[in-house]
Order: sequence, then C-alpha cells, then structure tokens
Amino acid sequence: MDFVRARTQEQIISRQDEIINACDQLFSQYGYEGVHFKAISEITSFTRPTIYNYYKTKDEVLLDLLIREMLKWATSLEEEVSKISHMSKDEYSTLLTDLLISHEKMLQLFSILYTVLENNSGIEKLVEFKKKVVKVMGAVSESVDKYFQSSTDTSRAEFVSAFFAYILGLYPMSHLTDKQRDAIKLSGINYVAPDFRTMCYRGILLLLTNL
Repeated sequence: MDFVRARTQEQIISRQDEIINACDQLFSQYGYEGVHFKAISEITSFTRPTIYNYYKTKDEVLLDLLIREMLKWATSLEEEVSKISHMSKDEYSTLLTDLLISHEKMLQLFSILYTVLENNSGIEKLVEFKKKVVKVMGAVSESVDKYFQSSTDTSRAEFVSAFFAYILGLYPMSHLTDKQRDAIKLSGINYVAPDFRTMCYRGILLLLTNL
C-alpha cells in the first residue's frame, strides 16, 4: 500500500502515537538497544522509510515516550496533592519517592536524557520537549508552594532544580548493569549499589532542609 501523508494535525498525532506505543513496547521488553525503526515497522502499520516522516532518530521517539511518562507522573503528583492539605517534610519525601518508584520507565529514560536522548535528537524536537517539561516542573513547584509556604521563592526554586538533578544521577547508580557489576567485582572495589527507595527518600529529605 502506498504511503498517504497525514494531512491534519489529528492524523499526525495519531500516527505519532502509534509509533510511540510501539517504541514503548520495545523499550519495555528489550531496553534502549532494542528500539530501532526496523523493529517499530514490524509491529506497526508503517514501513521504516515512512517512520522518517515523523521522527529523524529513535531517540526522538524515546524523547516523546519520556515526556508522556513524565506527564503521567506529574498528573499523579497533582492528584495526590489535591487530596492532602498539609504535609510534613517526611510525608512529602515519602510521597515523591513512592510516585517515582511507581513510574520506573520514566526514571529509566530520564537517566539517559542528557547523555543520549538529547544528543541524538534534532533541535526542533528538543525545543518541543523542553516546552512540555515546564508542566512537569510546574507540578513539583506547585506542590512545594502549597506545603512549604513559609520558605522563600528562591529556596523553593532551588529545591525543584536540585530534586530533578538528584534523581537523574541516583537511578543509574542504584540500577547497575551486569557488565557494571562484573567490572566492580573484577576491580576489587568494595561497592554496593545503593537502594533506590532509601536513598531517594533520604536525599529528598535533605534537599528539603532549607524549606
């Protein structure tokens, strides 16, 4: 069947969603290395050349998958915050930790955002992605504003930035690959990967110190 170009925004979004869904399936089963246009074409209605009409690289598809997962996480946070009028720092740290753990795919993709996904994506896709990230950061900012009103605007803004930076580094440190484990063992280094839940909770609690 000859390719028929999407002519409306709705058609474009629908086709991108089909590609993203396929990417989601492949990433969940095989990880980053298992995602490529040939594999996507085998489980969608698109040929490999057709996919290039919507995405330049597989990393651009993964970037769209990441923002989808981040927006889901932000929605979950907003829903929880809407139910609870007051929270202690301990309770807030627990909430964020629990929500992060329940959205592990987001953490997996987020951990390679700056080193892989952004480097292999076009500038237009990056701009689109970063505009959407504002909503995610806004969800965290609004929750901090609600629960820690006595703190300064500056300290709350610093917390939001530090929170995302901390999570970005913590996840890969606590989820080592088999190769990394073997290298540590062979090197003789006495290193035990930190437990993500424990370190996430403690780290967030420390970041809340100035609020």
